[in-house]
Amino acid sequence: MQLRDGGIDIYYIDESERFPLSLVTSVRVPFLRQIDGVWTFVWQSYLDKAITWRRNLSEAHNIKSRVELHGYEILAHRGLYLKGGQNLRPDQATALYTDALQTIDFLPASSIMTAFATDATELMGHKGIKAAMLGLFQRIRRQCGEVTNGIILFDDGHPDYVSHYRKATKFLPTGSMHGGWGQQATSNLPLDMFPKDANLKSSKFSLFLQIADLVVYSARLKLEAERGVLKQKRVDRGHSQLYDQLNHEAKNHASTNKRNDRIIPV
Repeated sequence: MQLRDGGIDIYYIDESERFPLSLVTSVRVPFLRQIDGVWTFVWQSYLDKAITWRRNLSEAHNIKSRVELHGYEILAHRGLYLKGGQNLRPDQATALYTDALQTIDFLPASSIMTAFATDATELMGHKGIKAAMLGLFQRIRRQCGEVTNGIILFDDGHPDYVSHYRKATKFLPTGSMHGGWGQQATSNLPLDMFPKDANLKSSKFSLFLQIADLVVYSARLKLEAERGVLKQKRVDRGHSQLYDQLNHEAKNHASTNKRNDRIIPV
């Protein structure tokens, strides 16, 4: 595998799985770029911006600067987020979540993608989270094209995801928006621009995985509301509208044409 002219991106991936919905989100962060003919590590500059984003949230919402941002805990009013050791009130939680998503403006355009599968979804014989993940891998492969290489980092606790990923570096059947590939319905377009090994990383120590968590959980709430299963009090608190607060430029608008919000139905 050769280093491509566009350099290397890191994809931070987190999931949300609860029957009948399985969702997975990737956050793309540039790692290596060629600047004025010199290969340069650019990842640190994005981390610095993420740290500023996190510090601004702490100052604006009076929350602890070191506590992990976890979508479920924020909206469940758990985790003692406030600096005084108290939990967020419902209005404070929604305001924090909204601000966090709206201000993800420091990543390159089209950096965030979310795919989902329902209990009726089947992709290449796979269901649930594996189907959603394969659908996301297909879009990641398309995003890299012939330009960039990539590295995958999963939120820890799911070693089986590494197995799914390794298989996708060798075999990733992909359909065509034009109905097929000649006489074949699919073509094998693997993640061969990625190294075989993916890594597991604790989200506690990764702001980019925390961003993936906030996005994937907000997408889940929106889909649950559409299916009529989100509790009314959560709808009243604005939880179903949080995903739509995600910074517009951060979404990959080329990932799907099936939904205006660009959440990818697999």
